[in-house]
Amino acid sequence: MSDYNFLMESRLSAEQFQLVNHLSRIATEQGLNLYLVGGAVRDLTYGQQVIRDLDFAVEGNPEKILRRLGARRAAPARPGRAPVGGAEVAGPQVDSTHFDSHLNLAKIRCASGTRAELAMCRRETYVRPGRLPVVAPAAIFDDLKRRDFSVNAMAISLHPHSRGLLLDPTNGAADIDKHELRALHSRSFSEDPSRIFRLFRLGLRLGFKPEERTRLWLESALENRLWEQLDQVQQGRELHAILAEENPGRVLKMFAERGWLAGLDKKLASARIPYDGLTRIQSVARAVPGADPFLVNFHCVVQKLSRGNQARLATKVLAHKKAIKRALRLEREARVLARVLGSPKVPLPSQVYGALSGQPQVLLVFLLAHYPQQKIQHRIKNYLSKVPQLRAKMPRAELQAMGMKPGPAFDGILEQLFLDQLDGKIKTHQQALKHLRVLAGLEPTPASPKKASAPQHSKKKKK
Repeated sequence: MSDYNFLMESRLSAEQFQLVNHLSRIATEQGLNLYLVGGAVRDLTYGQQVIRDLDFAVEGNPEKILRRLGARRAAPARPGRAPVGGAEVAGPQVDSTHFDSHLNLAKIRCASGTRAELAMCRRETYVRPGRLPVVAPAAIFDDLKRRDFSVNAMAISLHPHSRGLLLDPTNGAADIDKHELRALHSRSFSEDPSRIFRLFRLGLRLGFKPEERTRLWLESALENRLWEQLDQVQQGRELHAILAEENPGRVLKMFAERGWLAGLDKKLASARIPYDGLTRIQSVARAVPGADPFLVNFHCVVQKLSRGNQARLATKVLAHKKAIKRALRLEREARVLARVLGSPKVPLPSQVYGALSGQPQVLLVFLLAHYPQQKIQHRIKNYLSKVPQLRAKMPRAELQAMGMKPGPAFDGILEQLFLDQLDGKIKTHQQALKHLRVLAGLEPTPASPKKASAPQHSKKKKK
């Protein structure tokens, strides 16, 4: 039996683990049972080193947790790794939440880039195939049994008294060992045809095959062309999931070759998708720490469509107003920044830093993918590599030892030292310490060397 407490601490990123602890703490205070469910549990069990998104299910109203999310702040001794039941730590900074009142579900995005979904445990009743279900509150085991495949129907308890306990009512762990995707009942694909796309998408990513009975149910669903019966909401969700894949081009190409892309969007199915562009985005995104190339993938897929269809697909796929606005302005914002980076008016690295600092990572991915000019590429890559190295070596302790107390003036001195180092004015540690003393007012500013005056030559008078 796997130790899921150990797996969560060792496999989740520090930011993800911080969110798990923060949500579980709030849920306990509210008297709610909270569980980590779905893909994260599957990937922890399967041994994946990188866990993508976090899905949480709560027995009760998720809004009780959402109202408290990000409300408290305290300084953690070790960010994201405070012991359960120990001193309260700072909650993650939440960038946005998008609430679906029909499913009682919230999509959460943190400033760190961590994404999560918090939903009410529910039963689902499908009145018509391909339409949203009627939902009702339920306990965790009912919630797990209504899911798509057994490998996604597992949960880890986050309650302090049972934290780390695996709930696996459909024996999904055994199917993970067999590398199989098993639907939970014969109506699975007819009730929710988006599971057809999901099976192939997950199968491609994980290398899993459909279990024998699932394969028969799938063949019947394909023969009846159930993949054509998704409504707009389901189409948008599946397109969103595809573009969030590590290799979305491979998934889209598979669906296009099988003629199924029209089941997700007819205009997109008739467009020419630049698969090589998606591959290039995948490659350059690895060079940008913490970057999520999702919006760059979206732009790449829709760029050949009319502006009207781009806006329609943005609304369909992205849903959140902030994300829609960013996606539709991405190309224009990149063009403006590219002009700055390619200009001779910003010759110093500190000026390049000023232009790039604070820019969203997605914009840097876009520039690296679409602007091959050597100067632009070099400046972005230099910014990504050199800035973190210099930031990590800032002599904070040495400045404090000189008698400076942390505060605005303290930070201003370090910032000036950082900019001077970027520009190559300070090259050694000894030079940095001496410069600190000058900036702190502990030593006089070195006088600028005077230019030697030209020697005076007496002029002979002409006779």
